[in-house]
Amino acid sequence: MYPKFLIPSEVEIFRIGEETYEVPKCIVKFEKWKGKQLKETFGGKQIVCINNKPMFAELAIMEYFFSAGWESRWIETYGKSKSEPIFLSEWKDEKFKFQVHNPIENETILKLLKTIATENDNSYSGCWDVFGWKDDKIIFAESKRKKKDSIRSTQKKWLLAGLKSGLKLNNFLIVQWDL
Repeated sequence: MYPKFLIPSEVEIFRIGEETYEVPKCIVKFEKWKGKQLKETFGGKQIVCINNKPMFAELAIMEYFFSAGWESRWIETYGKSKSEPIFLSEWKDEKFKFQVHNPIENETILKLLKTIATENDNSYSGCWDVFGWKDDKIIFAESKRKKKDSIRSTQKKWLLAGLKSGLKLNNFLIVQWDL
């Protein structure tokens, strides 16, 4: 069900209201980028090294999907309207406003995303970082650096909207990473 390098070994406990959810979690160790520093780090994000290239953890996770034959995008809502995120498949060393939107063309996938956003108060706010799909497999992966990041309330709302839209807990994955 999961791409190589993203196979869950634990669960992350989500307490939402009176309910408890066990979301699959994998632990990933990235190599720190030691080459020339990027000019634009999207607010100081850590740069990791995958295949001798500098990238953010979200793009590294996306690369793991790609290498296993999945399609994937980094879904970013920062600076966008609540109903129109940007889909990224790379990061140019430029300011965020110059990043290239790589639209998803699969109508079934677009319909699912729209259904979840509709269930989420007509908003992509809280959408998990990386979205991967292959055949009938779908995974929302949330990148969290160990001891530096935590789940936000909007991400819990996205999880609930996804579950209400027919997804299961194994369609979600916490990717806890460190260097």
